[in-house]
Amino acid sequence: MLKMNRHYRLLARLLLVLVLIGVCCHIAEACPGCKDALAENDPNHVRMVRGYFWSILFMMGMPFALVGTFGAYCYLEVRRRRFGQQGSGQQGSGQQEDETAG
Repeated sequence: MLKMNRHYRLLARLLLVLVLIGVCCHIAEACPGCKDALAENDPNHVRMVRGYFWSILFMMGMPFALVGTFGAYCYLEVRRRRFGQQGSGQQGSGQQEDETAG
């Protein structure tokens, strides 16, 4: 009985999401082709067309910028730690040699 309730809840949520998408579909009718049609039919909206262009570029570039920044940060941190471990290992061995010689 409990499993059936879960299935009904999942089905009800899915149905609700589909209904909301269907109702709100007219809001999301914009597409990249709209900017071309707008520029051809109305030369006064050239700035708006440029806005479409730049917004698409920023949306496409942002994931790469975020992943690249995070990757560079991780790489630099690993490099710093390796360099720090190598430096401390070399200094420690040098001190031991001096102590045994003196």
